[in-house]
Parts: sequence; structure tokens; C-alpha cells
Amino acid sequence: MKLVEIAERSIDVIKDEGEDGIRSDRLAERLETPKRRIYDVLAILKAMGKVETNRRFDGTTITWVDESERYVAKEKFDATKEELENVVAQKKELQVEVAQLKQQLRIAKSKIRRDTEIQQAQNRIEFDTTQLRVRPLSNSGFKAVKDSGMEVVIECKESGLVVDPTEKEVDQNEAILRNIQRL
Repeated sequence: MKLVEIAERSIDVIKDEGEDGIRSDRLAERLETPKRRIYDVLAILKAMGKVETNRRFDGTTITWVDESERYVAKEKFDATKEELENVVAQKKELQVEVAQLKQQLRIAKSKIRRDTEIQQAQNRIEFDTTQLRVRPLSNSGFKAVKDSGMEVVIECKESGLVVDPTEKEVDQNEAILRNIQRL
């Protein structure tokens, strides 16, 4: 008998035995072939991951590896694929909606800046704090920041500043890193 025929018949017998498996010596007896030929076939099947062997005191038991557990039914795969496509479509719609809302927000902000009267401070305001955070109202940022040691002059590209006098705890390590980066 050719090795290919032995392999085909071995596969059929091993599959028929199910979860209990079959001992290699009984497989050789059933196929009426020498054990060494069975071991050749088993080595190839084991290398391919098609069978598992379990050595015991009374011989080696061979069981077929059921690969159907690794696979998903076609219906379930199709349903999952359709669900994924729906989620991707919803994501795209939401991204478009977010982009539109951001554009509307930008337009509303610029309209508010244009329509709002700027309140000019007549007097100086004193804050009982050791920190001030200053942010420009526009996204254009600052034009210049000048520090004389006694006074800080901040110029913006567009009019409008927000001054926040609340104190925030300073991380000393972060401050040191900033000073090092400036050098």
C-alpha cells in the first residue's frame, strides 16, 4: 500500500474514532500496515496541526483536531460583516455631522465676536493672586509678549483678551523643564 493511501485511510479511521481517539498500534493493526509507516503519516499530520497525540502507559492515542470550532458560520459572518458596514457608514455620517457642527460653531463664534461690544476697562483691576492666565479670544494667538521684570505687555493679533486670576498649582519639574528648553 502506498503512503498516500495509508494517510487517507488513517485520516478516515482517526476521524471516525471521534474525541476518544485511537491508539497508534491499533491503527496499524486496523490498516494492516507496519507501525513505522503509521508513524510517518502521523508525523506529517501532527506537523500540519491536524492530529494531536497523547502518550500514555499503554500507547500513544491519536485524536483528530476539529477545526470547525475555529471557523464562524457563513450566516454569522455575513451578519457581522453587514453590521460592521452599518457601523462604518454611521461613523462616516457622524464625522460629516461633526465637521458641519464645527463649521457652524466657528461661524457663530466669529459672529459673536463681531456683534459683541468690547467693554473697555477704565481703571486698573487688582487681583489678589500670584498668577494670571491670559488667553486671546481669537484663534490667531498672541502677537508679542514683552516682560520687563516689573510689567508684562501682551499684544494680540486681534482684539479681545480673557484674564483668569485663579491660582493653579505649578509643577516644579515642569517649570524646570520649560526653563531648560528655553536655553
